[in-house]
Amino acid sequence: MPAWFHNLRREVTGQAHQLAERGLLLSGVPRPQALLVLGHMRSGSTLLLHLLMTHPQIAAVGERNAVYRRRADLATLALVSRRARGPARRPLRYVADQVNHNHLTPQLALLRDARVRVLFLLRRPEPTLASLLEMSRRFYDDSWTLERAADYYVTRLKFLQAAAAALGGAPSAATLTYEGLTTQPHAALARLGSFLGLDSPLSARYATHGFTGQRGDPGPRIGAGEVLPPAPPGRPLPRDARPVAQALAAYEACRKTLAARALVGGPDA
Repeated sequence: MPAWFHNLRREVTGQAHQLAERGLLLSGVPRPQALLVLGHMRSGSTLLLHLLMTHPQIAAVGERNAVYRRRADLATLALVSRRARGPARRPLRYVADQVNHNHLTPQLALLRDARVRVLFLLRRPEPTLASLLEMSRRFYDDSWTLERAADYYVTRLKFLQAAAAALGGAPSAATLTYEGLTTQPHAALARLGSFLGLDSPLSARYATHGFTGQRGDPGPRIGAGEVLPPAPPGRPLPRDARPVAQALAAYEACRKTLAARALVGGPDA
């Protein structure tokens, strides 16, 4: 199908979802906020999304790999999340998605929309790169090289910095780290719940779903149903390798940018 057809279909679908959402609003069902987890692959975003969607005030459908370009895309997230998690008229505070790739949020201005809340998620480079290499080796047809993994990581963290800059001092964003979430889960989730204004606590245990292990994290640990301590280190990386040094530099720069929004002990927690 030509690109114009896909664009037209997306536009029509978005308008239909906005109309459906307005209908719910007029019937007394409040419009939920969109909670976008902006992380990177192997940052724990699938784990965090499972924790979020176990809460009765939050709905999600797993990693959608959908583009968030305009408000109609937020309405689509709300509608598909309601349909999947039902009942459709259940009051929700948030609908959530994990976003790990730059092309999925091409308009950073959308992050400043009053309807959007952003949760940055960051993981240190050494375990991230090692996990990317191991995941691609086990689950992908094309095993990643260290250079490819580092290029993805560096490019993504620079984008997260740009997103934070676009948000400025807005109080609608916060930062978590994989290390903080997996070593201090109760403290991290308590502060996250406070940031989100939830009526009841977030739990370190979560339900699994039909998409668990299929979309997002393909590994076996996500099926545990609870936050596990950080995985033991895999194959060691050559610390003197240029890609590793570039990833470390990108991490330090991004860590400093996101530090003011940290929920638990700063991004090195």
